[in-house]
Amino acid sequence: MHKARRATPDDSGRIAEIQVAGWKAAYRGIIPDDYLDAMTPERRQSFWDQQVRDECGEMFVAEVDSEVTGFCHLIPSRDADGDGVAEIAAIYVDPTAWRHGSGRSLCDGALASALQNRAPWVTLWVLAENALGRRFYEAMGFLADGARKSEEFRGFTLEEVRYRIDPRQRERGVTPNA
Repeated sequence: MHKARRATPDDSGRIAEIQVAGWKAAYRGIIPDDYLDAMTPERRQSFWDQQVRDECGEMFVAEVDSEVTGFCHLIPSRDADGDGVAEIAAIYVDPTAWRHGSGRSLCDGALASALQNRAPWVTLWVLAENALGRRFYEAMGFLADGARKSEEFRGFTLEEVRYRIDPRQRERGVTPNA
């Protein structure tokens, strides 16, 4: 049984492990191999320690049989047109748990929180070449809204597209792609 709960400081090590494993599995062929190969959970843990400890937004983890299988970080939108909008800044599931419900559980938790906080939209940015991620977001009811951005990232460029969803649609069980 999948369930989402608020992250605690004890979860930050596992969150770092999941992020690194997720990047290496999802972004191979999109991000240079040398960058991915150099990633370690130890290098990411202090960042996630701070995010969870300082309550920078809302951090959820998915659990299956008391094992953390994924995480989602929901924050106020960083976009210029994002006043009052919630943003999923990160959502990753351990690759060994892909397609088993953890991602859906995390999205449902984030959308319920956004709805409770009266956010009119929930957005997220995804790498344009990340076909697997894009299919997942579309299956969850997110739609590309036409916004794009390019970010220089340690010697390479990341091309991203923005997706959005009205959290009230999910509450009513309406998915625009159905």
